[in-house]
Amino acid sequence: MATRIQNKILGLGLHRQADIVTANTTFLRFRQLNAELAPSGFLTENDANEIGKGNEFISASGVYPVSYNPLARIDKYSSAEFMTWAFAFALGKVAEATGDYTLTPIDPCIDGLELPYFTVVEQVCESGGQALDDAFIGCAIEDVTYDFNYGPGRQSGRVTCNWVGSGKMATPSTVTVPPAVSEHYMLTGSMQLTINGINYITAKTILSGQIAWKNNLLVGPGFFPGSGMQNGAAIRGRIEIGPRASTFTFTARLLKSSTEYALLIGQNTGTATITVSFDATHTMTFTYPSIQYEAVVNGEQDGIVSVTVTVATKYDPTLGVLTITSQCGITGIAQAGTLITG
Repeated sequence: MATRIQNKILGLGLHRQADIVTANTTFLRFRQLNAELAPSGFLTENDANEIGKGNEFISASGVYPVSYNPLARIDKYSSAEFMTWAFAFALGKVAEATGDYTLTPIDPCIDGLELPYFTVVEQVCESGGQALDDAFIGCAIEDVTYDFNYGPGRQSGRVTCNWVGSGKMATPSTVTVPPAVSEHYMLTGSMQLTINGINYITAKTILSGQIAWKNNLLVGPGFFPGSGMQNGAAIRGRIEIGPRASTFTFTARLLKSSTEYALLIGQNTGTATITVSFDATHTMTFTYPSIQYEAVVNGEQDGIVSVTVTVATKYDPTLGVLTITSQCGITGIAQAGTLITG
């Protein structure tokens, strides 16, 4: 017998784990676009180059466990529910009032260097049983990218996130994953966008853009003395952030009235606000309190002259680098609480 990847069930922890080794008990079930299964990441080493085997052959007489290093990518259309989940765990600081979220980056001086951890469950059924049933415990978000483009349908907004696990696993997971979340997809036809004083929606010139957040996780130092063991191999006892990177680029039609190049030469400082919605209760807004242009490159899209701008997202001592506000019908994302949907 065999099974198909379409049978995969993906469960993501709703709340932040109590610590890196304590699994979630409440999950959100999401669909995904990429046909990908997370590997256990079980790594080994051998003694092929050691002296004393009694022969000169470069071959192993023994293979030894080293560590677990699970990681995977989740690729989806941009729903309010998944976007809130992904950016909440990626930025790490989450304030909520019944489904209304304010997401900001953790402050190492106040919050430490560890993001909220979550559990990933992957299950694949086969012939009345489970071909795969793994729970990856103690995972953290490496990066999240939101791409928006011109055109109709869900393809106009897409979000990708990469996660890294501690290596602690439960097989079988013993988790009953709930029914799939009813997702509200935020198409770019709803977008409102003002950058450096220019309303690109009113001007009807915006074509595409990319918003990204990368944590540059310190995965090596997670294997410290006493970090933990599983089946004779090491697991991580912590996953800390490295120097984080916030990036933003956009492409717009080039007009005789366009000011992107003048703003680059003048090194004008401004702000940027991007909002995308499904309706009044399923929405997300990205606010950059201080930006400047780093590069402006002319090009073309479908034969129309365009301009692509690389934006420097600057740190503001009062407002930080990025604030995201969102609304969706799920409460408790990245914090303690009880799942409520609506």
